[in-house]
Amino acid sequence: MDLNLTDEQSMLRDALRRLLTNESPVAVVRQMENDALGFPPALLKALAAMGVMGLTLPEEHGGMGLGHIDLAVVFEELGRALCPVPVLETSVLAAGIIARAGSAAQQAEWLPAIAAGEAVLTPAFLEPEGSFRATGIQLRAEPVAGGYCLNGSKYFVGYAAAAERLLTLVRSGPGAEDIDILLVDPRAPGVTLTRTESHALDPRYLVEFTDVQVAESARIGAPGSGWATWTAVGFDRMVALSAWFVGCAARDLELANAYAKERVQFDRPIGSFQAIAHQLADAHTGISGARYLAWKAAWARDRGRTDARRLAAQAFLRSAEAARFATRTGQQVLGGIGFTNDLDVQLFFRRAKQHLIAWANLAEVEDFVATSLIDGE
Repeated sequence: MDLNLTDEQSMLRDALRRLLTNESPVAVVRQMENDALGFPPALLKALAAMGVMGLTLPEEHGGMGLGHIDLAVVFEELGRALCPVPVLETSVLAAGIIARAGSAAQQAEWLPAIAAGEAVLTPAFLEPEGSFRATGIQLRAEPVAGGYCLNGSKYFVGYAAAAERLLTLVRSGPGAEDIDILLVDPRAPGVTLTRTESHALDPRYLVEFTDVQVAESARIGAPGSGWATWTAVGFDRMVALSAWFVGCAARDLELANAYAKERVQFDRPIGSFQAIAHQLADAHTGISGARYLAWKAAWARDRGRTDARRLAAQAFLRSAEAARFATRTGQQVLGGIGFTNDLDVQLFFRRAKQHLIAWANLAEVEDFVATSLIDGE
């Protein structure tokens, strides 16, 4: 495995960092806290113009047709900037599901719009009393003439108020994995959105469905195939999030390291004391290892290797821990002031925690890794 970026990947990284520095500084991140949409539309359009929103989509659908290593490069930069745009929700998950299992009509309608930054789509999968497993999907989709009738609720749905469609995981039969994915209009009769609190103060919604009518043509894929599609795209999510955690942790560590050099106590910079220096060194080591695993997982996904899923899960676990340790270390290095809104490290701490809560149960990911190592892929 070659860990060196190609010239094109280096150019992509540098151009994206310049864009985010200019268009998505920390001031914009702060402005988007508690905002109904949660992102600046102009920033979404700017990312689309650079190709980020359609990065891995086929060129025939307006995308760039790039691979998972390019995706990792992009998400590391998004994590560094805490970029408040639903790239993960729309471009990785929603677009990935439609590209993988959607009909020709669904692909033609939504994929070019996603790539152009003209449509936000977001998944609705978690439920208030559910888990990240298939058994957690309990929202009922009862067959009716021409489609389905939905009753139930979804929790922690990101960017629901801005979405054109919710990719809603529903239970359509009695079997353990009788699950479908439906394209649901959040403005349809019977759909209620209620803003919920989150660590990151980003737009998360409780979405309640009361006798919501959905056409059969809104189903993505064959009947009962929803969980298999969601699981497959979930490993792309792990690769993207792994890189995001690395970027978030690396930028937080830069802030903590700069403070440790500037803050003087007992006539010495506090970074010269072993109690702080060793913590910073450990955080750096963890980030470096996490970056290697994230890139290896992306490389394996691009090559269709049999261990790609396990590597994606391992990268997610390692990068989540690296981000958790680095952001906690940043808070401790700055002391009490680090927890105030006046400084930026608290933004990285809160968002790293939020991404972990919203997207995975670490115990379940660990179970998957252990099972794949014992029983094989």
